[in-house]
Amino acid sequence: METEDTTRGSVADAANPAPCCDPAEDVDWGEWLCRELVAHFDVETEPCAVELVQRAAGRLNAKRAPAAPLEPIILWMTTPTAFIGPGRYIYLSRGLLHQACCQEAVAFTLAHEMAHHDLGHTQLYRGKLALVRHLRGSLIAAAVLTMADHWLNGPENEAAADARSLDLCLAAGYDGARCLELFDLLERYALDHGAIECVFGPEEDLHSVQEGHHGWRAAARSWIWRHRYGYLPIRARKEQLLARLGAPDRTRRGQRAIR
Repeated sequence: METEDTTRGSVADAANPAPCCDPAEDVDWGEWLCRELVAHFDVETEPCAVELVQRAAGRLNAKRAPAAPLEPIILWMTTPTAFIGPGRYIYLSRGLLHQACCQEAVAFTLAHEMAHHDLGHTQLYRGKLALVRHLRGSLIAAAVLTMADHWLNGPENEAAADARSLDLCLAAGYDGARCLELFDLLERYALDHGAIECVFGPEEDLHSVQEGHHGWRAAARSWIWRHRYGYLPIRARKEQLLARLGAPDRTRRGQRAIR
């Protein structure tokens, strides 16, 4: 879990994101990325889906104000995923919306990507997108997702974005427990595709864990796994957020943060 200094007032701090060396450059790269992705993938126009996402984004952006609003775009990608690049756009796949169990799960997804932006994580794209500018369409999407996995996310950044997104959802009036149903969706998808370690983490050698002088091996395996996948296992992420949700005075603290 993040320290209290990292999370207190996190929603209010959205108005003061990490400094950017050249905001105009980030906007230019963001517009280029949007044009390339929209030109290759069909964009969802079904009114119910668009309204659901826009309504959630509006509620979350209102709590981020006076930070500039971020705009969601639904791409016709089958894999349930979401990501953010430089600039002002958040990308959600139609596959994620198809499986999302409730509007709170959609809100948490958007809030998570907003958190990456507000925490300054998207600056890690700086200088790297030039490497993929000659690509097109699905290859660009694959490259950006790979960049996110290796540079944007990371276990520390993911934990910070998870905590901040939960705070933002609570500030926007969403039910925190229902927001975390997103992790049930991700778990089902991972298990359906045989990605057991993504749910539970690396297989532990219980014998070595019980013997203290060999415990470093289990810790090393866990560290390597986290930095290979870029985030904690799905079960561990949800457990951390459930613990955060149950923290004393959670609601009042969140209300103070947004004033």
